[in-house]
Amino acid sequence: MTPDISLEKHMPPHLPETPENGADTAASTPRIPKDVRFWKLRVWLRFLRIKLAKAILLPELAPGEAQQLRQSVHKDGALTHGYVLMCGLSGGIAMLGMLQSSTAVVIGAMLISPLMSPIAALGFGFASLDGSRIRDAARVVAVGAAIGILVGVLLTWLSPIRNATPEILGRTQPTLLDLAVALFSGLAGGYATVIRKGGTAIGVAIATALMPPLVVVGYGLGMLQPRFALGALLLFLTNLAAITFSFALIARISGVARPLYKVEWRPRYVAFFIAAFIVLATPLTLTLVRLSYEATMRSAAKSAILEASGGKDADLAQLDVSWPLFDEPKVDALVISPRYSANAEQVAEEKLAAFMGEKVEISLMQVQAADFESQARAMVDAAMERTAAGIAADVPPFEKIRAIIGLPTRSIWTDTAQRVVYVEPVPAPEWTTADYAAIERLATGADEKWQVRVIPPAQAQIRVSLSPETAGDETMSPALAVWALQRWGMSKVMLDAPRSEQAAALEKALAKAGIAIETLATNDTDSKPENAGIATIRVYARSPSKAAEAARQARIAAEQEAAGTAGEQEPGA
Repeated sequence: MTPDISLEKHMPPHLPETPENGADTAASTPRIPKDVRFWKLRVWLRFLRIKLAKAILLPELAPGEAQQLRQSVHKDGALTHGYVLMCGLSGGIAMLGMLQSSTAVVIGAMLISPLMSPIAALGFGFASLDGSRIRDAARVVAVGAAIGILVGVLLTWLSPIRNATPEILGRTQPTLLDLAVALFSGLAGGYATVIRKGGTAIGVAIATALMPPLVVVGYGLGMLQPRFALGALLLFLTNLAAITFSFALIARISGVARPLYKVEWRPRYVAFFIAAFIVLATPLTLTLVRLSYEATMRSAAKSAILEASGGKDADLAQLDVSWPLFDEPKVDALVISPRYSANAEQVAEEKLAAFMGEKVEISLMQVQAADFESQARAMVDAAMERTAAGIAADVPPFEKIRAIIGLPTRSIWTDTAQRVVYVEPVPAPEWTTADYAAIERLATGADEKWQVRVIPPAQAQIRVSLSPETAGDETMSPALAVWALQRWGMSKVMLDAPRSEQAAALEKALAKAGIAIETLATNDTDSKPENAGIATIRVYARSPSKAAEAARQARIAAEQEAAGTAGEQEPGA
């Protein structure tokens, strides 16, 4: 059935019967006016929209129902105290779930997330080209995003567990699967909004694509890891754009959006629309371009690896392409071939670098299997060992850390739960405690997954400058002294310092670091001039033999004093 597109029915009523609009006169040539052609196009577009809406099971709403639904969506997406509270609670639960690496807790947090309502209002605003509604909805979404980031920062600071868990690392850069999840969630959310059913359950999927990246942004800021923060922010903006435009598409197809001829073209509303569109379209475009490059590199890597490993006789069992936002791309591959190909990894790297125009690191493992049965068994074994290989691959970069430190290491050990590598280099001549602290910062900044703790050579005592005038090569700052004591694992020290505000600040810093203090206060009048403004921290505890001898001498002195006191009292008695 075709729509009724007769000119008489759809002719604008204000057009008079003239030769220009098709009046039947002998002196005129029949032609369709521009206004009529526009009306005819509108009829055909409406017919196609209705057919498409029915094909995807969208209802056809009357103009009054569509307007009522737009108003309801706008009202539900308003900024309220309840919205602020639920965003904070949802972000808090999500952050705790991320720190615990608990997927169940993260999903549970999404059950109370209210992000779907303002995003639906934002999508409907884009569908209607309504700058006023876009402005209001964008403000509500921005408030929710700010709350999620702030909660992530606060909980990162307060939590004793700050290690980068797999849940956190998985949200530090956008991937094709993340974009697909956001896209389908937005389509489902738009459909649920139009039919007014199932919005709560679909809201969980939408929140899952948005709230975790927000709290990871807060985690990155709290841990001073800009790579985490920027990567998670790009993931959030990409997902937000995909979900919003999906809502807009469903709203336009279903006819819920305001007709285009009723759009208000006020300058400020147009400005809001353009600004919001740029904010959402830019990260989405960047992500799509990056994913396109990654897909191209995957295809090129497959060809290069197979060609370098034996051509048609080789089978590619595994191919993992990783392209971090702020690092070089890497390729991990497993090839099963009847024969071993020497230098296959180097040859594949050269071929891939020539095609991509940049260096790509390839880690290639070759498995020899002569017949079909052996090849099948090798593929099964590779699939079974994939998880174990992933766990084994999650090891600290020891060689990289040693290279950065640049000193022979006496010992090195790890705390897997906290993702910390402890390194104890040999004492180096001319190296100061400040040098060891500097290489620790350098080594930690070189790897975003592991933190490095350098153990400097222990000292019997350290001299701390309490003022800039006493700073020198033989003294260290209070912050550096606290750092060294923490690396040595000291829980108690003896402090000999003049009475001053600077000494009190040093005691407070030590107490804050969990280091107990046995204070040996020195009067300013009794201290030497060269020691004024310098505190001495005695690191080594008194030896047991010396302590026992001191206790014995104290006991003897007490007995002698007691005996002398008794002898003085006897004559008087």
